[in-house]
Amino acid sequence: MSSIFAVYSYSFYMGSIWIYNSFYNDIFGREYSAGDILGCFFGVVFGMFSMGMASPNIKAVAEGRVAAKMAYDIIDRVP
Repeated sequence: MSSIFAVYSYSFYMGSIWIYNSFYNDIFGREYSAGDILGCFFGVVFGMFSMGMASPNIKAVAEGRVAAKMAYDIIDRVP
């Protein structure tokens, strides 16, 4: 949970810096607005959740590699 709150705080901190210093957004041809910052915030948050949801799948792939090694060891064994 602390990593999620750290991402929340970092994205809002950087957004407030961009708005306060009037950074120019080259994509839209204007300065950053609150809507741009919220869009960036939700992109970061959804990315963080997606990475968290990927960990069980990575674990399953690692277990499959271990099982495949055991199967290949049995196949390669000389009778």
